[in-house]
Amino acid sequence: MGRIKYILACAVTSLFVNSCTSNNEIDTSVYMDPSRSTDERVEALLKQMTLAEKIGQMDMVSEWDMEAVIKNKYYDFGAWIAGKEPEVVNKLQALSEKTRLKIPYLIGMDAAHGYGTLSGRTIFPTSISMAATFNRDLVRKAAQAVAGEIRSAGTHWTFAPCVDIVYDARWGRTGETYGEDPYLSGELVKQAIWGLQKNEDPQKRVAASMKHLVAGGASVGGINHAPADISERSLRSYFLPPFKAGIEAGCMTIMPGHNDIGGIPSHASKWLLTDVVKNEFGFDGFYISDMMDMDNLKTLHKVAENQKDALSQSINAGMDMHMYSPDTMQFVVPLTQLIKEGKVPTERVDDAVRRILKVKFELGLFENRYVDPDKDIYATTENRSLSLEAARECIILLKNEKNLLPIDKQKYKRILVTGPNADNQSILGDWTFFQPDSNITTILKGIRDIAPEVDVVYSNSGRIKAKVSREKTNTTDPALQKQLLIEGGGISDYSISDAVTKARYCDLIVVVIGGYGIRSDWGLRTYGESADRPSIDFYGRQLELVRALQKTQKPVIAVIVNGKPLNNEWVTENIPAIVDIWEPGMYGGKAFAEILFGEVNPSGKLPITIPKNVGQIPMYYYQSPSRYWTGYGLGSSRSDDYPAFCFGHGLSYTTFEYNNLKLDTIFSKNEDIQLSFNVKNTGKLAGKEIPLLFIHDCVSSVVTPVALLKEFTKIELKAGEEKTISFTIPYSNLGLWNKEMKYVVEPGKFTLKIGRSFNDIRLQQDIYIQ
Repeated sequence: MGRIKYILACAVTSLFVNSCTSNNEIDTSVYMDPSRSTDERVEALLKQMTLAEKIGQMDMVSEWDMEAVIKNKYYDFGAWIAGKEPEVVNKLQALSEKTRLKIPYLIGMDAAHGYGTLSGRTIFPTSISMAATFNRDLVRKAAQAVAGEIRSAGTHWTFAPCVDIVYDARWGRTGETYGEDPYLSGELVKQAIWGLQKNEDPQKRVAASMKHLVAGGASVGGINHAPADISERSLRSYFLPPFKAGIEAGCMTIMPGHNDIGGIPSHASKWLLTDVVKNEFGFDGFYISDMMDMDNLKTLHKVAENQKDALSQSINAGMDMHMYSPDTMQFVVPLTQLIKEGKVPTERVDDAVRRILKVKFELGLFENRYVDPDKDIYATTENRSLSLEAARECIILLKNEKNLLPIDKQKYKRILVTGPNADNQSILGDWTFFQPDSNITTILKGIRDIAPEVDVVYSNSGRIKAKVSREKTNTTDPALQKQLLIEGGGISDYSISDAVTKARYCDLIVVVIGGYGIRSDWGLRTYGESADRPSIDFYGRQLELVRALQKTQKPVIAVIVNGKPLNNEWVTENIPAIVDIWEPGMYGGKAFAEILFGEVNPSGKLPITIPKNVGQIPMYYYQSPSRYWTGYGLGSSRSDDYPAFCFGHGLSYTTFEYNNLKLDTIFSKNEDIQLSFNVKNTGKLAGKEIPLLFIHDCVSSVVTPVALLKEFTKIELKAGEEKTISFTIPYSNLGLWNKEMKYVVEPGKFTLKIGRSFNDIRLQQDIYIQ
């Protein structure tokens, strides 16, 4: 990517378009006037742009090419992908003022649950963790807090939220999503987008980018980039509704997926990008490609002969911005040639640029493209407190045999804490780099802080995946074995033996297992982007460690840290207490310890089904009835038809009673369904509960699921307290895509089911739509 390449590119470009250094007089009276409407400002600027300047707006460069960009004076582009501190971001932005029209750059980065690629920022629970809260308000507040820290750093755009619906638990990117359910995902996506974008001050907005359009979570084998061969009816019924919800919430940008659907790559699907999402759903923002996925039409999918063909297919399908170009030969030159040859209409370019400029105006970049480094405010007391609150609500109590939890400090005076995730930053999740230790409360630290009167014994069990050690000597010397663990060694005979030895002198064992997804430990992750696995079992020797500890006959609590469903049937069957804490963020250890000792009552519920084993995949709750007709009964056992833990599962330290369901049984066409019921806390502790309402269409013209979530809420009840819950289900939410692929509500019988989870229904009633 040297100087010669840039000079050649500029020379070729100048043959076809007006130079970007044109001295034509520039009229700023409209487009620099914030009192004018966005549309007026966009058109006033667009009509003054040369074709070269328009094409440049459709291209993105990267921070890792910063030196080459500056050296070669290539400044006419639309955006940077960059995760830098404010001082550096201001230097990048200053380059935009070297262009003729001085159009500010968009600067974007994956700040998915806090600006985790920068040091010291507030790290919130990941999306799958936030989904486990089932708390709309909490999701919006967290997104608002994240937006403040993103914009404070000089970044304007985050490649989030991830809206993929997950069918395959092997998929490594599950943690970036809100799980398997289209309604839950849609509701939380709206909250996230409002939190990021809905601010009266444009200088405080952050553009959201929903991704990945569409069905990456249903890819073959659960593999990133792999095809998703599913029907249009499935797409419209389950995968596209969350994107539609996000568009209705005003999402500014969308990123299509790596995958193809039925042989058509998402980046080349005019039906998907333009016909459905832009025209039918009314998306008026712009598309940003996933990393070089326009180019992948040629290099990966093999549906384009060359780079020009790849760009022609993508842009004509509706793509607006290219991520990313190392030089002008990647995008600018071939697109210029395509326009000259009439293969890409100038109208399509104008449409793309309008969309891009609109976002820049709505973010207030023309008023102020810079940030004050002295006002880069992050990890405030308020944001830290919110992160802790979210961590408390995302933790799920999966199993609690004989009410082992909460722990009685008087009974269990010496506790062993061990496991590969007991004392590291795995709780932060994907899209984070290592953070200052002072900002993180690990599981071990959380337990010690909450219970100083308890003797907490720690055994370093080693990592899930071992780092390469400096020590190469093959020896069983204990001192050397200990040093290997300190250096980042994996679970070993020595570490298992050490844990077992210490367990014999303890009253209780907390073993912290799961997965590892820290972004800056790229090769050591067991999940995350392009870290898919063919199993849902615990990686490496984790099971061996848990089995050895269980044999000590001391009570064992298994704590699972992970960004996707994991299960081992032996662990689920034999360990008395299991807690899934997902990726709870910077204060995950404190939140867990509070739950462990009963200072906080767990309230999280599963936003995704946890299969028993990989053979059950795909295992999502809204299957067709035929999935269970013969099932696995004759081949193995009927029990294999059921997951380890169902959608919505989550235990509490208290109990709840549902009663007094009130609703009509007959409804007219276009009449919304209104109902109410009571929930009472029948236990001795205060607790939060999440009533879920599912609906089944009993007879329909096409096959429909056994049930679908249509509403939920989260309430807090004191011991003995009872509340009335009122739900309104819009008539249109009862619809389906019929044989003619028209969305209709068909008259007939529907069954409403209300309960604590998909498999714990407390109230049920049939209704009839006339």
